[in-house]
Amino acid sequence: MFGLFGDKTQRDIRQINKAALEIIEYAHQCFRIETVRDSALLTREHLDRVHAIYKNDPLGPKRAIVEYKNLHREARQRHDDAALTAFTLVMIYVRAETHGEACASARQAIDELMAQWAHTGKEGG
Repeated sequence: MFGLFGDKTQRDIRQINKAALEIIEYAHQCFRIETVRDSALLTREHLDRVHAIYKNDPLGPKRAIVEYKNLHREARQRHDDAALTAFTLVMIYVRAETHGEACASARQAIDELMAQWAHTGKEGG
């Protein structure tokens, strides 16, 4: 009973690690390869942006999450699957960074997705 009001950190960590894998798997199964590529490239672009803007801000992760929730909602309204996936992964990655090593698997999965498509961004598609 007392667990209901206690620390939710472990549950949050499990959710982050699971969500990263599920979103990536869903993208691979449900979207055309071009959409997956665009999602990976957008994720890299926006993570670089988040790290550049919020790197010295102690409230940076919270501000980034709020900003990307709004961008996520706009992408959903536009039915933009690539942006929707990318913004979801950005939010997961930022949340994973706040938990450090406990969420390394989530960050690694997202990093691998971005690395898989990094060469297409440098060559312009």
